[in-house]
Amino acid sequence: MELSIIIPTYQEEDYIEKCLGSIAKQNYNKKDYEVIVSDANSTDRTVEIARKYADNVLVDDRKGIAYGRNAGSRIAKGEIFVFVDADATLNPNFLEQCHKAFINPDVVGLTGIAKPSDGGFFQRFVYIGTYALVRIFHLFGISLFPGICVAYRREAFVKIGGFREDFGIVEDLDLSKRISRVGVCLINKKALAFVSTRRLKRNLLSTVIFHIYCDVKYLFTGKAPAVYPKFEDLHSGLDLWKQLHNTTK
Repeated sequence: MELSIIIPTYQEEDYIEKCLGSIAKQNYNKKDYEVIVSDANSTDRTVEIARKYADNVLVDDRKGIAYGRNAGSRIAKGEIFVFVDADATLNPNFLEQCHKAFINPDVVGLTGIAKPSDGGFFQRFVYIGTYALVRIFHLFGISLFPGICVAYRREAFVKIGGFREDFGIVEDLDLSKRISRVGVCLINKKALAFVSTRRLKRNLLSTVIFHIYCDVKYLFTGKAPAVYPKFEDLHSGLDLWKQLHNTTK
């Protein structure tokens, strides 16, 4: 097994089938990859849908995207872990592009480029701007990769201890930053994904400011909120900011 695609989920019945369908359409030998869905005990049809497509579906009461990704990695057979968000779809050559990059044994991490699949001008601009910043930081030797569509070499991932489960946000940036110390991290502009802007359709300004605040705080202090509420649980912009007292050292 070369690649293990790991998808953390919770209440994703509206998106997971499209995500898994895009993986099934990859221009890559199915014998060379597996699909693992790591679910946080969803009460909707997420698990039912996932079992139609995935090779393994884990169900666990414990919530948290970092925990879900780590749980999937623990049963994965592949030498490369590909982490994909449930509301993202992959371009047909995404796995092929990942494989090509990791032929170089020095490469330990890779991010594709996630483009917005819906939303208005401002929602789309946020995602486009995010990946512009990813490229700028990378030019200065700093790997800060969003977890939407990333891949990591198993050996390096295990060596650094995987995702920090005490982080409710920026756990993805933290992992790419730490893993870049043990090898080369790349940005592959040909590895495209398309992601929903749903998280920005309500409380856009507050959400963007919150993410910027958390990113900057992490870079300067190494701290982050321990809990990040599910999109559906956000009733106002203040719901995000209530998490700030839950920080780690």
